[in-house]
Amino acid sequence: MRRIVPALVDLAAGLVFVAIALFAARVLLQSRLLIYVCFPLFCTAALVIGFWRSGAGARPVAWIAFLATLPLFLLAMYFFSGRNRPFMAFPIVVFVFVAAGAALPRTRAKPLLVAIGVVAMNVAAAAAGPLFVGFLARSQNVTERPIPFAIRLVDGRTISSQQLRGRIVVLDFWATWCVPCQQELPILQRVYDKTKGRSDVAFFAVDGVVADTPGDAGDTAMGAVAYFDRAGYTIPLAWDGGAVLEKAFALHGFPTLLVLDKSGQVRMRHVGFVGSEDLERTLLDKIDTLR
Repeated sequence: MRRIVPALVDLAAGLVFVAIALFAARVLLQSRLLIYVCFPLFCTAALVIGFWRSGAGARPVAWIAFLATLPLFLLAMYFFSGRNRPFMAFPIVVFVFVAAGAALPRTRAKPLLVAIGVVAMNVAAAAAGPLFVGFLARSQNVTERPIPFAIRLVDGRTISSQQLRGRIVVLDFWATWCVPCQQELPILQRVYDKTKGRSDVAFFAVDGVVADTPGDAGDTAMGAVAYFDRAGYTIPLAWDGGAVLEKAFALHGFPTLLVLDKSGQVRMRHVGFVGSEDLERTLLDKIDTLR
């Protein structure tokens, strides 16, 4: 019983990191300012909990770190890492710093050196935040051969890739059930508003029929139209029935943003969305380079 109780407390302490991870995903990673406190918050909390739990007995440092990290690891495996494997960085960081905090009392390090180390750690962790966003929402400049395709607009019209030659084409693949897609659309609407007067730019929001959950019926054209009407979006709306375009462009997750040059080559792939990234500037700059 004496061994079980400390282990349960270590596990319960790990719930703190679960709460921080959810807060980070919903708030910190969505802000260009608060992103800088994301990893320092994890590191500092891990050091404190590791230091605290080390004083509760003579258990191995690695065992303390493992138990305290386990709840966050399970969350990352179940909730985050299915489509966003970079979130696995959270439990890795927590394990390292819980272990470091648990080892501190046993090293007899001088308080001044510890304080300097903690400050340096926080500075490095703050700088890691914006870099981490680049892994979550990947933007790649590519040059892929043109492929024939057809965009079926919800108003019944069909536009072929041949008709779009000579224009820069922006294709946003989204779905009504996709939360990052919902957060991304207002930014895409701003970009569309800034470029809709240009005859050399074509913009389409393509609603994907594939659902997030196997067996789910997924979106419908009527559902996509209703969603756009409620939100007031005016981006030309298309529906990818049968996931034809998704397969043609080999998509791997929603949202996916493609930019095609005037010859039909895909020149940019942007997968995912995080509020702290400057997607508006990234997209406008890419459009300008393809003029």
